[in-house]
Amino acid sequence: MSRASSLALLLLLGASCNHLPVWQGTVTVKAMERASIAKCGTGALTAAGAKAISRPPYLQSTTTTGTMVAWGSTIATAEVVLREPGAPEPLATSPAEYAGPQDRKAERLAAQRHREGKELDANEIYVVRAQFSGLEATHLYCYQLIADGVPLTELAPLTTAAAAGTAAGIRFVALGDTGTGGAAQLAIARRMSAEPFDLMLFLGDIAYDDGTPSQLESRFFAVYRDFLRYVPAYPAMGNHERHTRKGAPYLEAFVLPEPERYYSFDWGDVHFVATDTTHRDAAQLTWLDADLTKNKLPWVIVYGHHPMYTNSLRGPQEGIRAAFAEIVQRHRVDLVVTGHEHQYERFRISGVNYVVSGGGGGQLTRFFGETLALKQATVHHFLSFAATAKHLEMRAIDIEGKEIETLELTKDKAGEVNVKVDHQPDAKQTPVAPATTTVPDETVHDGPDDDKDRPKVGPGVGSGAGALAPEAGGY
Repeated sequence: MSRASSLALLLLLGASCNHLPVWQGTVTVKAMERASIAKCGTGALTAAGAKAISRPPYLQSTTTTGTMVAWGSTIATAEVVLREPGAPEPLATSPAEYAGPQDRKAERLAAQRHREGKELDANEIYVVRAQFSGLEATHLYCYQLIADGVPLTELAPLTTAAAAGTAAGIRFVALGDTGTGGAAQLAIARRMSAEPFDLMLFLGDIAYDDGTPSQLESRFFAVYRDFLRYVPAYPAMGNHERHTRKGAPYLEAFVLPEPERYYSFDWGDVHFVATDTTHRDAAQLTWLDADLTKNKLPWVIVYGHHPMYTNSLRGPQEGIRAAFAEIVQRHRVDLVVTGHEHQYERFRISGVNYVVSGGGGGQLTRFFGETLALKQATVHHFLSFAATAKHLEMRAIDIEGKEIETLELTKDKAGEVNVKVDHQPDAKQTPVAPATTTVPDETVHDGPDDDKDRPKVGPGVGSGAGALAPEAGGY
């Protein structure tokens, strides 16, 4: 056996032994009773809808004054009717418009007509959308899909984004590396159902292994179907979504704010920015700098897939750090949330809080070596947030429903942030020098590790519970 073959075999064996066993089990939890469902309905498909809808409705690109309802249709015409709760008369009606690539429109519509009772291939789903504008902020509406006067769904709730300064604040969840379709993903989804939230952030790798249409359908839309009817999802692209046609199925499935591959939106007092870490090109970095410059809201959360800092087995994504870290530190971003590594970690560097949250369903991996992480845990989990103009709280909740930790940020009139961890003041910083340059990368990365040639630290190296020792290029 050649030296190269021997090394490859050792790396393969090391990678396999460094994975924890695939989680097996179930979670029993009482789902939160949403008041909005009680006022509107569940949005269940009618008998006619079961024939006319190939992907149940999902909310997209919601703002304070508008939203989009998207779904997979087997018919060319339908519409969405909007009502006030309890009102018999429609408030507004919006027709369905094709939302997919134009060069596939005729082919996909023809596939619906010739399905002959067979299950439709996910690649042939005819995605349509109905758009509404001129709505009130922080307002509950009821929506229903109708075709030729026949209801395709029951009424379902739809709430517009909260306006800045809303006293009640907002709630949202974030989870990464979900898309296995396995027991852990389903258990985390059930655990999440007990939490109140207005929107969902997904941190990439939502459709293992290749981001195909069928994997997106079975490992994202089918799993989160009941959530997606009532609250919008805002995903970031992961490297696994890039495997198929450079992410085309992912971009076709979602109707996101422009330019879609990366984008920003506001909800309440939080400015959210979704980045594409698989392609950190100069155009995106210029856009990100300009977007953060324009923001006027008190809180900023930047999220994406690959972490800038991590003590994971694979080590830090140094190209990600080179591209994004200087920008987010210069703009004093409050929180950067990423996935990719299947654990929980937290760092604070130059006043920016970095959280790695890849525990949404993917197989967990071990930590090795010393660590500079302020907190880390190898466990399936998700993040639950609450935010007002002065207070941002994040709870990391594991698969058993226990809190890994709580991070609280409070902002004073001068814009200075005070930090509490588990309700105690905490001024700890990770002793890592701030980034000083911004380096774009025009290459599209669809592999798991952008630093393929960098040496890895194996089991037994170092004395801590982390992943990479500083001298090995960690953090």
